[in-house]
Amino acid sequence: MKKIGIVVCAAAVAAVAAAGCSGGDKNAPSPAQTAGAGSAFNQTGYPVVNEKITLKMMGPKAAIHGPWDKMDLFTEMEKLTNIHFEFDTPAAETFAEKKNLTFAGNELPDVFFGGPLTPKDEVTYGKQGLLIPLETLIDKYAPNLKRILEQKPEVRSAITAPDGHIYALPQVNDVPGDLTTKMWINKQWIANVGLKMPSTVDELYTVLKAFKEKDPNGNKKADEMPLTSIRIADVRPAILAAYGLLGTNAVNETDGSMAYYPTQPGYKEYLAFMRKLYAEGLLDNESFTQTTQQLNAKGKDNILGAFVGAAAFTVVPEERNAEYELLPPLTSAVNSKAVWPKASNVIRGLFAITSANKHPEATIRWIDHLYSDEGSVLVIFGKEGEGYKWLDAGKTRWERTWPEGMNPEEYRGGKVTPAAGVQVPTIRKLDFLSKRANDQIIGPIAEQVDAKYVKVWKEAFPLVYFSEEQQKRVNVLEADLNTYVEQMEAKFITGKEPLDNWDKYVDTIKKMGLDEYLKIHQDAYAAWKKNSK
Repeated sequence: MKKIGIVVCAAAVAAVAAAGCSGGDKNAPSPAQTAGAGSAFNQTGYPVVNEKITLKMMGPKAAIHGPWDKMDLFTEMEKLTNIHFEFDTPAAETFAEKKNLTFAGNELPDVFFGGPLTPKDEVTYGKQGLLIPLETLIDKYAPNLKRILEQKPEVRSAITAPDGHIYALPQVNDVPGDLTTKMWINKQWIANVGLKMPSTVDELYTVLKAFKEKDPNGNKKADEMPLTSIRIADVRPAILAAYGLLGTNAVNETDGSMAYYPTQPGYKEYLAFMRKLYAEGLLDNESFTQTTQQLNAKGKDNILGAFVGAAAFTVVPEERNAEYELLPPLTSAVNSKAVWPKASNVIRGLFAITSANKHPEATIRWIDHLYSDEGSVLVIFGKEGEGYKWLDAGKTRWERTWPEGMNPEEYRGGKVTPAAGVQVPTIRKLDFLSKRANDQIIGPIAEQVDAKYVKVWKEAFPLVYFSEEQQKRVNVLEADLNTYVEQMEAKFITGKEPLDNWDKYVDTIKKMGLDEYLKIHQDAYAAWKKNSK
């Protein structure tokens, strides 16, 4: 066995809107379903059932995955619960199509795992009775999930459909560093040029200009690249926040009112600032086109002042990781209140029980274990002693392990868990993850995020459910709006389009249906707010 090196886990966090309607309690488990647990069902303790039962599971098989029935997650869970699964795992690329055919043909598995199911799936098939409501089952048989929903009401709000039911379960993320943009700036260079950590955009400009002109890397060459990225969208949230806008969603909600940030005065100021950086060579002119490999090559050359990344050492050599610190929230002439963008800590639609399932109580107990301390480790890293091991009797430090000669992620995806390749229903717990030996990611970044961002961060717009008609219109409107805004951002920053044409730009967006777009979000927000009470 051997120890793993530093591995960065990104949490990709995406919210997909979908169809909504109302239903009542007509979708509650039927007497036949609730009776399905039978006398062999244990409401607490293990096994979950005294006599083994077999259920059918459908989930997406990533390229890195081995057979799911051979994975430690499912074999260990079977030993614990006495619940066996038969698997239908179409390739991840074709999963959505296969899933849709499954619903259309009413040839349902007992559970969906790691789908994901879209919000539209949840609401549509929940209304039709093909997905059963889970909230009563959670209250009765899922103490770990129940505790999470009580302690984190934002999670319950995010997974409650417009009819008041919960049809699918999420991944919940307790790791602060996974939930926000992280822009790293070279604090050693700042000291070398005799300045302090910037707190305003004007101070940031001064620092970046000094990076370019004062040879902070000391090689007597004018080779420093003050600010760079593989795409402007990565830099945008950190800089845009200085102007009071949250770049994680084009719609910003404030006290119940909606604003489309690409038309706000603060966004115009952001464009002017970025244009200034670009024109003076303080923003890498390749930030619109370069690859990750090109960025990392620059990082190795010790020429980068600031960049966005999961951790500094993902771009620069590990020995220079400590030279970089998270950029604090900035303010500007038009915004004196520090704010920072926060992504949702919820990934929806990762587990659902269908109407075909004759053992819903046993099934909810099975999945509830993945939200416990032990289960949340099992589903990510596998068995103690094989996927990871503790380094001391007090269990204060641990490290990942894998067979000699194997790639660690290929081993994890091939033998341990589907979590190497797809999102899975569980909770990512900071307490365990921060105890990783030689951790330069979870713990240290969490400390900086907590110190700099947590007190001022905010979600731009909550995870909501759109009705089917609303979703259709959102898709149509966004196709035009997103393309136009992205193209114009690049033109404004590079100078191909003068900012004197700002009013024309805003008028064009309004003609694309901005008022309708905001009204849809306003209505969906109102429904979400009602369910949040």
